[in-house]
Order: sequence, then C-alpha cells, then structure tokens
Amino acid sequence: MSMSMLELARHLETLEESPEKMMFGKLLTELSGMSEERVQRAARQVPISGLRELVHQFNKVIADRRGERVQELAQEIADDGISVEELRQYLTQRNA
Repeated sequence: MSMSMLELARHLETLEESPEKMMFGKLLTELSGMSEERVQRAARQVPISGLRELVHQFNKVIADRRGERVQELAQEIADDGISVEELRQYLTQRNA
C-alpha cells in the first residue's frame, strides 16, 4: 500500500520526534538547498491547494521562529546590561 506525499506528511505531522519526522526535516533541508529551477519543477507536480497550504504553514513557522529569535536577542542584550532606551538611542543615531 502506498501513501501519497500529502498523506505521508500528515502522518509525519502526528508524530513528535520520531525518526520519520526527523527524516521529513532532513528532506525539507535538502529541498531548501536545491536550485530554484529544480524546486519549481517539483512544485509544479503539487496541486495549487497543496502549495498554498505549504506556503501558509511555512509562513507561520517563519513568524514563530522570528519571534523566538527576537526574544533570544532581547535576552542577550539584557544580559549584557543594555537597556531598551540605550538600544533605541543607538539605533536612532545610526540611522540618522
């Protein structure tokens, strides 16, 4: 019995830190390293609704990861003893 890629992705989504989920992450990493032409050729094989869902999910992950990174930077800055006001003044001077 064979699964479609979407069924496989949904199955992997239900798993937490399984080997399958780790492999799916590796697959996405490999895909991100491929040429634009190759990615586009592969994407043409996916229905538009599937592509839209992928884009939506990736945008959510990007927003979450951006928020996480901002929190990390804020903590690093606070740990270095730099206040919000000092950072604001620095950025204002730099952009002037």
